[in-house]
Amino acid sequence: MRTTSRSLTRTRAAITSVATAALAALALASCASGGSTAPSTSASAAATPGGTLKVQLSAAPTCLDPGVAFSANERAVVRTMVDSLVDMQPKTGKVVPWLASSWEVNSDATVYTFHLKKGMTFSDGTPVDANAVKASLDYVKNTLKSTSSRGAGYLSSYSGTKVVDPLTAEVDFSSPAVQFMAGASTSTLGILSVASASKTPAERCAGDYSGSGPFTMKSYTQGQSAEVVKRSGYAWPSALASHKGDAYLDAIDFQVVNVSNARDGALSSKQADVALDIATQDIPQLKSAGVTPMQGTQPGLPASFIVNTTKPGLDDPAVRSAMMIGFDRAADVQAVLGSYYEPATSILTSNLPQYKDESAKLAFDAKKAKSLLDKAGWKAGSDGIRAKDGVSLDFAITYTATYGAYYTSLLQLFQQQMKDIGIGITLDNVTQAAQVAAGSSHDYDLDITSLTDVDPDIIRNSVANYLFADKGALDSAGITPLFTQSQAESNPAERKATYGKIQDLMISHGFVVPFWEGAQLVGYGSIVKGLAMDFQSWLLFYDVSLAK
Repeated sequence: MRTTSRSLTRTRAAITSVATAALAALALASCASGGSTAPSTSASAAATPGGTLKVQLSAAPTCLDPGVAFSANERAVVRTMVDSLVDMQPKTGKVVPWLASSWEVNSDATVYTFHLKKGMTFSDGTPVDANAVKASLDYVKNTLKSTSSRGAGYLSSYSGTKVVDPLTAEVDFSSPAVQFMAGASTSTLGILSVASASKTPAERCAGDYSGSGPFTMKSYTQGQSAEVVKRSGYAWPSALASHKGDAYLDAIDFQVVNVSNARDGALSSKQADVALDIATQDIPQLKSAGVTPMQGTQPGLPASFIVNTTKPGLDDPAVRSAMMIGFDRAADVQAVLGSYYEPATSILTSNLPQYKDESAKLAFDAKKAKSLLDKAGWKAGSDGIRAKDGVSLDFAITYTATYGAYYTSLLQLFQQQMKDIGIGITLDNVTQAAQVAAGSSHDYDLDITSLTDVDPDIIRNSVANYLFADKGALDSAGITPLFTQSQAESNPAERKATYGKIQDLMISHGFVVPFWEGAQLVGYGSIVKGLAMDFQSWLLFYDVSLAK
């Protein structure tokens, strides 16, 4: 699934306790995430060091540059090597120290000042300092640019970083960017060594960089595997970690196994210790073999259809409204994914504080959907597909089955239900790269995507600015000024109200048709202790140990 980012700049302004409290509250509110993110078993001083953890990924990582990596499989590898300025508590969204021991934010959210811990180093031996913060953020902004879709959003108004002293970095923005603190907690804006900024994007995608994390890259074979090994002398984990010092594991062996039955079988037979994207139908069998499932809802945009309103037929609001209510989300999700997933009830996931329940507008009503199409003059032909003025309601869904077989199953149910109301749907299964290209070039009718992020600005940055084809429609609907307004609102209640209006308008106009809430479903064996998920439901391995 795709994913994305946010923005900020200015001269130093007075830092007030009121402003700092307001922005801290915003960060707390805007970054809460649901799901079972607690460690599988509490890590403790009694944990036994040593051993290699065998992890099976569900798809091959395409890029291990932290600024570019967005999938659960890529993030699982990247986070072992890369630390961030701050971290966020999974259930509350509270911002806590990591590389930065403390920070201040000015009154209009254009200046963020971070005070770094002493004695930290990157895997190349160089210090974690303000120069590295500057080099890392500058690289995402100036070198990766739109290649880092999330980074481009977090840093959209970034004007630079001032090195105040070796351990103090002032990050400046040209306009308010209340979403930056959320970005600073992600691996997207993870801090790398100064030398890493001289690497090419291709080199960094292959894992050729130095992070400050508890593991370093030993080997990486594109499309097949990656192995990371423990760093000696690591002593600056996130405040959320259960221990300090070196990681317990000697190494983590990541293998790409893109067939769920094979991953689940390896878990059951203890050939693998952890597997991503286990199949819900295999969970009873896995549990009987001593495997524990761990689920985390991925905050952001639920799996949704981005509608190309410039296409004939889809430019009719009646057609989009009929599609919105013409399929049974709840029944489809239950049939394919069971109780581990939820149907979407808005264009934001229900675990974001800015979420507004739009379920009444999304309620399944095939009769009303047909009536909307009848009144708009769309008549059914001999094949049951409706048409008007030479335009047929026949559309393609651009998607990639590499995200899992369940994608195809859910889309097939949608296809059947659309046919029942007179809309033809073709499923266009393409590669992940081809789907990304189709989205960026707007070469699609309906583009199914899910975007994971801890801030609702994902809707502005990724949907409105990147995927949605008709910017004029957003302007006409009054949505664009609401996005601008939301970026400057440090009061959580005000920002929630603004995003409530955005959700109302996006759904009322049928610009985005939500389907189901994304989740990461992982299985781990009985010898695995301390496995956890972060606020985005990405896996964390620092506290993991293996029972003997």
